[in-house]
Amino acid sequence: MIKGKQTFFMFGMLFMLITTSGWSAEVDNSAATFTLGEVIVTGEQQTVNLATTVTEVTSSDLELRGAKNVSDALKLLPGINIQTAGNNRSEQTVSIRGFEQSDLKVLIDGVAIYSPYDHMLDLSLIPVDSIAKITITKGASSVLYGANTMGGVINIITKRGTSKPQTDITTSFGDYGTQNYSISHGGSSDKFNYWVNYTFRESDGFRLSSDFDEHSDKFGIGSNLDEDGGKRDGSDYTKQSVNAKFGYTPNDNSQLYLAINYVNNEKGIANNDWEFSDWQQWQVSLLGEHRFSEQLRIKTNIFYVNQDNTLRDTDLSNRSYFYKSGRDNNSIGGNVQAFWNVGEVNFLKLGVSFTRDNSQHSEIEKKEDSWNDIGEYESDIYSLALEDEITINDWLAVVLGTSWDYYDPRKAESNGIDQPVPDSDSSFNPQIGVVITVSDATNIHASVSKKTRFPHLKELFSDMVGGNPNLQPQKTTAYEIGVAHQFSPSIDGSVAYFYNDVKDLIFRDHIFQGQDEVSYYRNIGSSRIQGLETTLNADIIEHLTAGFNYTYMLTKDKETGRELEGRPRHRANLDLRYDFSCGLLVSAQGSYTQRQFYTYKKNKKDDGTWTKMPDYFLLNMRLEQQLPAVAGVDCKLFLQLDNLTDKNYINYDYLQSGRSFLLGMNAKF
Repeated sequence: MIKGKQTFFMFGMLFMLITTSGWSAEVDNSAATFTLGEVIVTGEQQTVNLATTVTEVTSSDLELRGAKNVSDALKLLPGINIQTAGNNRSEQTVSIRGFEQSDLKVLIDGVAIYSPYDHMLDLSLIPVDSIAKITITKGASSVLYGANTMGGVINIITKRGTSKPQTDITTSFGDYGTQNYSISHGGSSDKFNYWVNYTFRESDGFRLSSDFDEHSDKFGIGSNLDEDGGKRDGSDYTKQSVNAKFGYTPNDNSQLYLAINYVNNEKGIANNDWEFSDWQQWQVSLLGEHRFSEQLRIKTNIFYVNQDNTLRDTDLSNRSYFYKSGRDNNSIGGNVQAFWNVGEVNFLKLGVSFTRDNSQHSEIEKKEDSWNDIGEYESDIYSLALEDEITINDWLAVVLGTSWDYYDPRKAESNGIDQPVPDSDSSFNPQIGVVITVSDATNIHASVSKKTRFPHLKELFSDMVGGNPNLQPQKTTAYEIGVAHQFSPSIDGSVAYFYNDVKDLIFRDHIFQGQDEVSYYRNIGSSRIQGLETTLNADIIEHLTAGFNYTYMLTKDKETGRELEGRPRHRANLDLRYDFSCGLLVSAQGSYTQRQFYTYKKNKKDDGTWTKMPDYFLLNMRLEQQLPAVAGVDCKLFLQLDNLTDKNYINYDYLQSGRSFLLGMNAKF
């Protein structure tokens, strides 16, 4: 592991020397949101956002829920389920309304972030310290987001420099050597502004629930996991990240930003005898906007994303795959978007985007061997999108959109031998949305959209997991209808029904030929995902606020007649906050998950058994005490308690953390 303490303090001292010199200690507590990173600016209440379900998580929400990373930030939202160990790498991924993360698009400031190999990303790697807000768009998301948005879009919007200089420092500590440090500074000078953050997190691991049975046939001693309780084996990590943004605004009509994100993560992998001895991601993007007139503006974004990771086998006595496996993933591309207000009726939007994905794989078979090139895969994707928001009158608005998406697999090489590359494919994806404003308190929305998800490089070409170059794209027709109502100045709520008719769902199958397991990807004929989302927010009494959401989801694989794996039937979340007059803020979050299935395997050669995961209820709490300001420094102490009841629960076959705590302090000046 990296010598984290030395790295943090050396960086921190340098950071403070640079950022505090020449600046006054005057605080602007309203962190500026980087709106240039929003494809569709939610603050403008554009019709395309009103015609479907859009959920926002603010920086205040992140703080009060004690979120340390993006997966924490999304846990309590309607229609969302955080999954762990749906693969072999103990990654935390998200599903939206039954669609897995590989079926949706995750962006940071408008740039898609994923592994080009399998389109996955461990959301626990992205810290929240530089996040201004997170926008989740479901159903008929704007066609300007480009291809592969079947399950929706998550756009993580980071902070930019504030009008006044601001420094933010947070430290916290927990059990098993858990320690977190974060330092941020932002400001502006004349036409320039900047924001810089460094975050360091380290832990020896997490504790399993005291109710965990070490003699469990599924998870205990002698089982496939061979877990003996106490600290979870392979749950240690060291994470470092840097987020920087530099802006130039020469006048009121133009702005240009350079954004840099870097993540370095070393971690154990709890369900396997593996570890990520190296995991790094770089994202560099150049974003610009120019307003030619009150009616016309153009936005551009050029980006480069690199992921470089090494997976190492830690148990050489029982090695069955490799000693080390490395991937070098790259994405490069850009987009141009035009926004044109055509009078008072039409708001036209045009988007053009291009992305090239490249994934190179190498391995060391034995410890004494050197790296060997195993394979290289590459593909291009183009998207042309047109959208028109039509305001018919004061109570009726319509949004019409369509995209033409083109997928071109370019290269497939395995052990120096060229593999068959499928022909290019394209898809035409129209959609329509309607917004009816019944009154100032009530509006109704409805939408129908066609969405397509092209096969990923892993699904097409991987020899190890059964790549199939004959795969067809996934397709769905998504329907949604909903209503939002303001019952009173202090109470509002919403309800939405969604239905997805999915064709050619890409599925990984497993069969045994003698003693050998054979995996391969194939298209399932069709499946169905439907459900209901409800939300209710209320200021119950003075200083007490509550937020509640419930999601009912019914899924079916029409080929097998079973429910789709890892999709809970019921999820309910409650968020309570009470602000005492003495400066103490108490918040509590409860979450209930019921009825979801997965394939349990006793060992790697087991055919697997269709198994229901246990239902569970989780309770988290946070206490935050504001301290008197001293010398212009605002300070507060906090105590974060997760899984307060020490619930023993799993997600798939991954044992989750028991009760844990973090004690920390935050200072702003």
